[in-house]
Amino acid sequence: MTRTLCLFLCLAATLAAAPGGALETVETRAPTLPVERTPFHAPVFRNDAVAMLNVLLPPHRIAPYHEHSRDFAYVVVRESPTLVQNWGDAAPASIRWPRGAVGFGAFSKQSLTHKAENVGDSALAIVGFELLEPAPRGRAPSARPSRFEQIIDNERLRGWRLALKPGETVPAFTQTAPGVRIVVEGGELIETDAEGAGQNLALQPGAFQWRDAGPARALRNAGDTTIEMVEFELK
Repeated sequence: MTRTLCLFLCLAATLAAAPGGALETVETRAPTLPVERTPFHAPVFRNDAVAMLNVLLPPHRIAPYHEHSRDFAYVVVRESPTLVQNWGDAAPASIRWPRGAVGFGAFSKQSLTHKAENVGDSALAIVGFELLEPAPRGRAPSARPSRFEQIIDNERLRGWRLALKPGETVPAFTQTAPGVRIVVEGGELIETDAEGAGQNLALQPGAFQWRDAGPARALRNAGDTTIEMVEFELK
């Protein structure tokens, strides 16, 4: 079993038996919040296709019970030990999503209500997006160069991880479906188009971009640190 598949299965399991703090029974259940109104879940971008969420859960704080009802993809940017409790479970599960872990929940088919408590001494940071389109649109994602490691592929999206050391490059490729980039580790990236014009980008951990399908682009790490990011294309 690959590391990515193992992480995906573990994340899926905890997102269906996930975080929490003090136990709550059915009799004492507080009102369930929509995910975009949950404490420490900040809506940061929205278009016709996706709604981006920046989840930053401070140390020793709780995100109370909230419901996921749309398909949801996410990337863990900063890790911290967490208690996750699904609604109806007798006890929370203790987990630690590793930095860079990627997950997907098909919550349009079966919704999930859970809560999370960060029991560590550093913030837990997750960047994710809900898919607003009710069904796939029939888009065909890219064939990416070999430096991209494909890490997820399902009926809604395809995703790749890219890690570039200083000076490393990716040959030009064309993105054939729109999607999202999420930065895990930042640095200075240069994107060069087919005419040779380059754009320098200063990437920060947790930053994201909506990226339309478009012309060929090549990539180069122009900084002195390793860049790591995850890119998704929507189907």
